[in-house]
Amino acid sequence: MMLTMDVLIMNKYKIGNLLGEGSFGKIFEGINILTEERVAIKIEKKSNKSILMHEANIYNRCKEIKNIPKIKNFCVENDYNCMIIERLGKTIEELKTICGGRFKLRTVLMMCIQLINCIENLHNIGIVHRDLKPENLLMGLDKNRKMFYLIDFGLAVHYIDESGKHKPIITGKSLTGTIRYASLNVQDGIEASRRDDLESLGYIFIYCLKGNLPWQSVKCNNKDETHSVISACKREMNLFSLCSELPFEFLIYLDYCRKLKYDESPDYNYLKCLFMNLFKLKKFNISSDFEWSNSGIDDV
Repeated sequence: MMLTMDVLIMNKYKIGNLLGEGSFGKIFEGINILTEERVAIKIEKKSNKSILMHEANIYNRCKEIKNIPKIKNFCVENDYNCMIIERLGKTIEELKTICGGRFKLRTVLMMCIQLINCIENLHNIGIVHRDLKPENLLMGLDKNRKMFYLIDFGLAVHYIDESGKHKPIITGKSLTGTIRYASLNVQDGIEASRRDDLESLGYIFIYCLKGNLPWQSVKCNNKDETHSVISACKREMNLFSLCSELPFEFLIYLDYCRKLKYDESPDYNYLKCLFMNLFKLKKFNISSDFEWSNSGIDDV
């Protein structure tokens, strides 16, 4: 039996419009008919290996991290697993398009500071995300409309084992995540660790500032060939070229991330200070609205 808009989940959550879908299920708008609270409802077909249950467990682990939405409930309805989480606004990818294809430096610096802090907190509880991309970064709503949020933990894993030690390096793996933002090491088949989340963030920052990445227009005959060409382009491109016309701090950031060892603990404060100091140098106002605020879409 398919879940439709006339079905109430847990006798209180009403399904609304489709927000997005992927290999791990679909996500819909939703509303709690008892409280009128707006939520998001993620649904997957029941199976022996539930990605959504894994994701719900990660969200529960992350409940104290402010840049990660709060999980409300997880349940089984008919033949479907359902996860109800805090409702957020538009994705960074959607807002980038609305803003003409790129963001102003102030917006990206605020993104840098918030998201590095979020990733630090995620890593501190032993988890790496493994699929950072603009589609998985959203803005909050209402009083949280100036907060950047990280979602979609279907590929997230624990990098700390049961004894509290960093898991050993694994090689020969197939690509996990999104090739456009994947780190060089992940492209080479090495298991992702903390350094790789941070490197992926660096590519997202550059993408948001410049409007594109040099390798995103690659078109080949098949997926394997596309991955191979993108990997080569990313590896061979000089960081000075990749970060051309950008403040030097972005080159320093990426260079630092690429030099981290597999199990090395990153200096998150150093990375945050790079961008905090640049923010102060530019005399940006932290209370100012973002460039999309005049479009009247803060609460959409």
